[in-house]
Amino acid sequence: MIKQDELIQNRYRVIRLLGSGGFGAVYLAEDIRLGRAVAIKEMDAFRLPPDERAQAEQLFEREARMLASLDHPGLTRVWDYFQIERRALLVMEYVPGQTLREVLNRRGGPLDEPFVVECGLQLCAVLSYLHARRPQVIFRDLKPANVMVVEPHAAAPGEPPEPPVLRLIDFGIARLFKPEQTGDTLIIGTPGYAPPEQYGRSQTDQRSDIYSLGVTLHQLLSGQPPSGAPPPPLAGRSPALAAAIARATAPEPDDRYQSADLLRQDLLAIQRAAAPPVAAPMIAPAPPARAGAAAPATRTTAHLPAPTRAPAPPRQSGGLPMIALVATVLAIVALGGLGMRAFGRLTDPAGSGAPTAAPTSPPPTQEWSLPGATGRVAFGQRSQGGFDVWVAALDGQPPRRITNDRLSYSPAWSPDGARLSLTHERDIYVGTIDNPLQQRLDLGGRAARYPAWSPDGRQVALASSGDGEKSWQLTIVDLASGQVSFPSPLSVGGIAWAPGRQIAFAAAPGPGQAQDIFVLDDGGARNITNTPDVEEDLPSWAPDGQRLACAASPAGADKLSQRQIVALDADGGGRAQLTAGLGPHTNPAWSPDGKWIAYLAQESSPDWQVWAMRADGSEPRALTSGPERKFYLAWGR
Repeated sequence: MIKQDELIQNRYRVIRLLGSGGFGAVYLAEDIRLGRAVAIKEMDAFRLPPDERAQAEQLFEREARMLASLDHPGLTRVWDYFQIERRALLVMEYVPGQTLREVLNRRGGPLDEPFVVECGLQLCAVLSYLHARRPQVIFRDLKPANVMVVEPHAAAPGEPPEPPVLRLIDFGIARLFKPEQTGDTLIIGTPGYAPPEQYGRSQTDQRSDIYSLGVTLHQLLSGQPPSGAPPPPLAGRSPALAAAIARATAPEPDDRYQSADLLRQDLLAIQRAAAPPVAAPMIAPAPPARAGAAAPATRTTAHLPAPTRAPAPPRQSGGLPMIALVATVLAIVALGGLGMRAFGRLTDPAGSGAPTAAPTSPPPTQEWSLPGATGRVAFGQRSQGGFDVWVAALDGQPPRRITNDRLSYSPAWSPDGARLSLTHERDIYVGTIDNPLQQRLDLGGRAARYPAWSPDGRQVALASSGDGEKSWQLTIVDLASGQVSFPSPLSVGGIAWAPGRQIAFAAAPGPGQAQDIFVLDDGGARNITNTPDVEEDLPSWAPDGQRLACAASPAGADKLSQRQIVALDADGGGRAQLTAGLGPHTNPAWSPDGKWIAYLAQESSPDWQVWAMRADGSEPRALTSGPERKFYLAWGR
């Protein structure tokens, strides 16, 4: 048995035992070479009878090779495999959290139906990936103890909790499907969760995993472990969900769902039907329209309060203390969880309180059509309980979905438009629209988000955070060498890299203060806005690097719904508000030719829609009208 503080392969220092059973154990360890936490799974053949050792070693090595060949956000990564005497060791990604079995035990009873449906959707996605492999991978041991619920990031003030993220663990008895085989060689599995055919009647296939998933969902909803096959009908749950689980756990494989995708479709319908209705926005009705003409709506024009203190001259920030980001709106928008409607009205600068009319764009007759505009818009879109990245060409054609994992967001284009980077769960990837997850940037286990490209396309700036850290530090990665640097001590929000050498980022100048926009160049980090009564975030440089746009709202997390788009010069002067009306408006992105700014707003819909306006704020128009929630725009060539 491995001992605490033992150094394995002169690289992995054992911290503590995480769990043990059967013929192995799992340990938490530190990879001292890369400075990250890892999990080490040990199989000790000396703990087994001689006639079982060879088979156990074969199963363990097969698990290592199988996991190394798989790449899905619902699975753990494998980083190393080796043997020491009769001990085989598998070095894997460490996933903090608890299993579904532990969640059940702590709850002491059934789990909430929305949570269970979300679990079913994510596990269907993992099974679909495994079953789509050639040859198919059949898991054969899906149960609550083999599903990890990953610890979510802490929610920002006013932000709803993040949805759970599940990982399928323990591939010890998974197998490759062989069409010519009539039955399984080994009759192994967990009684109650394994389908009848797993005990010698026929070869297990993808429908066997569907049965195990159905039993698992049944246990989460009933709070009772399986006692027979099939499990009894569910009582006290929605009829549609009870029927779906009954079909998934049918004794005969031909009577079950024939694929995980089919089960997932029914779960999606159940999730949509259970979602609470969205209240209509408080907008005055428009006058009747002439035949063939769109009716302009009327609404209140809103302006940000003028700063009570003029922006100070640019100053160095190197002496500022390390501070936590007071309002990380990026995470709120990325998860589609801002959820605040425009219930209030911004202060009238003149103090009159009298509303003035401002035109707003009707819903577009053709989505993603902006005549004369160049380039492509990459954006995140929330769907099916997760979020993926899409690309639209602005020619009226439907956007293209470039990820399908429900864990990708915040895309950024390279300067030439040939590549993009994006946030995928806790990592930053670089690739193309055909292969967006081509290269993962190695940050030694640090979580990362919100990439921005250097003007020469050789580096990527991002925000990263280590285990236990509450702040997000500006980080630069050299794509060729992999070198990582941390050029500023500030805790950062949105990041943008100018065509020159300047990096703009949002940060609070001191504890408890509203975020300002800083610019980092050879002279260090300079606060170019210095507006203590205005919260600023999500900077975006114009293509010539002379001006930038950002989102701004009155200071305070409860004022985020009042966000407007403002533009300013590179030194902080020439400030102008570009949007009007009840907010929020957020996430500006300049077009490659500098003539347009795209942004997100709720002007014409309770859902987040993509809008575009001229660079001076004129001619605002909605580019989308569908119910899908959009977030994080990037406009590239």
